[in-house]
Amino acid sequence: MVAMGVARRMRKKRQFAEIGVGGGVGSGVDGGVDGGVASAGFTRRSWLAGVAGSSIAIWPAVAWADRYGPRGGTRILVIGDSMIAGGLGLYLARALGEEDGYDVTREGKTSSGLARPDFFDWKRRARDLVGDRPFDATVIMFGGNDAQSIKNRGAGWIRWSDEQWPREYAQRVVNLSDIVAPDLQQIFWVGMPMMRPPTLGERVKRVNTIFRAEMAIRRNAEFIDIWSLLAGEDGEYADRIRLVPEDGEAPRKKKVQVRARDGIHLTVAGAHYVAAYVRRRIHARLSTAS
Repeated sequence: MVAMGVARRMRKKRQFAEIGVGGGVGSGVDGGVDGGVASAGFTRRSWLAGVAGSSIAIWPAVAWADRYGPRGGTRILVIGDSMIAGGLGLYLARALGEEDGYDVTREGKTSSGLARPDFFDWKRRARDLVGDRPFDATVIMFGGNDAQSIKNRGAGWIRWSDEQWPREYAQRVVNLSDIVAPDLQQIFWVGMPMMRPPTLGERVKRVNTIFRAEMAIRRNAEFIDIWSLLAGEDGEYADRIRLVPEDGEAPRKKKVQVRARDGIHLTVAGAHYVAAYVRRRIHARLSTAS
């Protein structure tokens, strides 16, 4: 009975990871937005205490690595938060591997990012994934969970409003890039989409600016902007949009629901749509390079 209970809990963890649901550590895509270290009385300890008493505990899912496509070809690493752990990462990795023929490794961790290595250390995990054989290209997508204070090992916190926040976060982008591409291998950094919650929307716009700037000055790096891809006809956030076909024809007449109820994550249709766009950008660059 104990073993069956453990198995059921593990299945729930995997299900939550696959649909991009997270308990959140302090802010952003999987948790809400804080104004500092623990605004509104939020701490990781209080969150853990709260979910411990609930009927279904939404624990942050364990990161895992999946493989797609034939072995031995051009190797691509795909890493990120719940967007990559969920449908977007799944559809992107499958298409790159099974349709384009790349050797793809995907690893996603719900509620993670670069701001809170005390929760999940992506620098350490990236080193483990890369080992002594860097991938030919890496696709990275973070940001929604980083719209919060930054945890510094042994040096306290850097609040979102602090002047040094952008500089410290940019350095973390550089550090991760250097780990996955030590010899300037190709990097594709996928930006965050528009968000319905106004505060979070403004904050992810700020981190997108940092991603764009760092990729612009790095050789063999490209920022893939999806901000306007999911925008409505007025250029603002929209839950439903008219999809533009891959062949560039006029948008479909019927609007499709592309955003989840939280106004943050993507529906299955939205994930497929973004994955197809990102895949085209990646394949165009890599096929030209080869």
